[in-house]
Amino acid sequence: MTNLEEASLGKKTTHLIKPFFFQLSGNHPELPSIEVLSIMKGEEFQHQVLEKSSQFLLLNCSKLAAIKTAKRAAYCRRSVELLFRSEVGSKTTVNIAKCISEQIDFNKFLLKEDRFKVRVYRIGKVHTEHISIHLEKAIGDTIWDQTKGACKADMKAPTITFIVLFTEKGFFFGREIFSRKKGSFTDRRPDLRPFFKPGTLEPRFARLMVNLSRAKPGEYLLDPFCGPGGILIEGAIIGCKILGSDLDKRMINGSKKNINHYSPSNIAGFVLSDAKHLPFNRKIKAIATDPPYGRSTSTYGKDIEDLLIQFFQNASQILQKDGIIAIGMFEEVPLQEIVEKTGFILEHFEKIYIHRSLTRRIGVCRLK
Repeated sequence: MTNLEEASLGKKTTHLIKPFFFQLSGNHPELPSIEVLSIMKGEEFQHQVLEKSSQFLLLNCSKLAAIKTAKRAAYCRRSVELLFRSEVGSKTTVNIAKCISEQIDFNKFLLKEDRFKVRVYRIGKVHTEHISIHLEKAIGDTIWDQTKGACKADMKAPTITFIVLFTEKGFFFGREIFSRKKGSFTDRRPDLRPFFKPGTLEPRFARLMVNLSRAKPGEYLLDPFCGPGGILIEGAIIGCKILGSDLDKRMINGSKKNINHYSPSNIAGFVLSDAKHLPFNRKIKAIATDPPYGRSTSTYGKDIEDLLIQFFQNASQILQKDGIIAIGMFEEVPLQEIVEKTGFILEHFEKIYIHRSLTRRIGVCRLK
C-alpha cells in the first residue's frame, strides 16, 4: 500500500490489523512487555501476540494501537510496521540488503519528495558481524537504485525511517511509526516540580505503574497514597481523570500544585483520607500506587502489613469487577498472601532494581 493509498483511506487505515514489532527497554526481562500488553488491554485495542522476548514484542494490531501504545509506554523504545523478516544464516551484509530489496518495492512506500534513513539495532550482542553503518549504507543504496535516485538519504530530517532489528532468531525489517526521544521524561523530574519531596518516584517508573493498572484515558485513575502526585501526573498526561488521597494535607496541596503545573485542564479530585476508608464508589477500574515505606517515609505508626490488608479490603469494595491495582512494595512485605486473603488475583509479581539501596516488588492485582 502506497502513502497515497493510505491517505485516501483516512481513518479506516488505523483499523487495519497487521504485524508491528516493538523494541523494548532492557531494564527488566518481563515488565516492558507486560506494560505494552497492559496498555493494549486497558485501551481495549484488538491485538494478538505473535512473538515475545525480553526486549522484543511482535503483535498483530492496528497502526493506531501500535502508535498510541508506544507513545504511552515508559519502557518501549520504538514501534515499527513489519515489512519483512528472515533468518540471518550465512548471509553477508550485502546479501541481507539484496534480500530486503528483492522482497520490498520501496516505490510503494516512498514518494519523490521523501527523504529516508536506515537504522540498525540489535537485541543484545547478536550478529555483530554485520556492522551497522555498513548495512545501513547497503540498504540505502538499494533504495536509491529502486527509486532511481528520486529519494535521497537524510540522516538529520528524514520523512521515513526504516529499521533493521537483529534478534537471536534472525532480523526484522520495517518502517518506524514511533520512536521515543531520549530524555522524554526528564522535564518532569521530581526536583523540577513546583512541589518536591525526597524519595518521590521518577516519572518513568510512575508512568509504568499507571500503564500496569490498565488505566484508560477518560476514565478514573486513583492513587490512595498519592504523596506529591508523581503517579497522578503521568495519569493526567495520558488523559485519565485522576483521584488522589493521602493522610498528609501537605501532600494533597503539593499534589494539586504539581497537577496544575503539568496538566491544568485535567479533571482532578483530591481527598484527605485514610487508605483504609476510601470515600469512593465502584466507578473505579484502575488504581496505581506506591505506598509509603522506608526510612524517609511515614505510615503514621501503622504496621505496613496491617495497613495493606485493610487497604486491599477497602479497595475490593470500590473497584469494579476485574479492576486492577498496580502496587509497588518493598521485598519483605508478603504481598501475595495479602492479595489472596482479600479477594484479588496476583497476575504479575516482579522484582525491579531501582538503585543500589532499593529494590521494589511490583504487583498487578485483579479483583475477582
